[in-house]
Amino acid sequence: MKTLYIPVLLSLMLSSCSKDSNQETKQLGAIHFEFRHQAGGDSLNFDNTFYTNAAGNEYRVSYLKYFISGVCLYQNGALIHKSKARPTSINGKYLKYNNKLEQNIPVGKYDSISFSMGIVPEYNWHDAFELNYNDLGMYWPIDLGGGYHFMKFEGHWKDGDDFGTFAFHLGNNDNLLTVGFPYTQQIKDNITNHITIVMDVNEWFDNPYLYDLTKEDGYTMGNGSQMQILVNNGRNVFSILH
Repeated sequence: MKTLYIPVLLSLMLSSCSKDSNQETKQLGAIHFEFRHQAGGDSLNFDNTFYTNAAGNEYRVSYLKYFISGVCLYQNGALIHKSKARPTSINGKYLKYNNKLEQNIPVGKYDSISFSMGIVPEYNWHDAFELNYNDLGMYWPIDLGGGYHFMKFEGHWKDGDDFGTFAFHLGNNDNLLTVGFPYTQQIKDNITNHITIVMDVNEWFDNPYLYDLTKEDGYTMGNGSQMQILVNNGRNVFSILH
């Protein structure tokens, strides 16, 4: 599914942005997000399965973790609802423990939705929120700007008899990746709607930039131009299933 991009500066996970000051009386529904991961048409397995990217590199994935924040809903191009909750981490390797996100939202009709892969600026400063034990490695180094990693995507590649590693790390406010999708939905009181979000990791290596691991360094942390390549390619990484 093609994505719809919405260039709006976002806040955090779904909390009312209405001008109605009497928010406690609002009727609320919910959206339940489930995240899945694949490589091309195949389900993503870790450590042992090799996949082939657009550059012809055979690679396998050892680690995939990222944050989701800034979920917003729109009607006729107008921002109706934006979030204020803290970011949520998604761990691709241990989905049974952490791949779901559920947020309460005001009832109403919406026609599109967006979210950020990463951490919106309001939360992207050191110790803005407490990480759980499994996420402690997601702090971004102070000498590189501080805050948190938006994503860690790591693995190994082979090219004939040659082997190498790659570590796609994203951070810093300039590299926040925001994507949006058509989402025509009537949110009803006390009803939970379900959305499945799919990340295709093959797309990190493709369109508009063909990322060939035999020609690139493969380590993006602290490299602004390399991180921007990932952001641009990342616009095609996610798709939505209702």
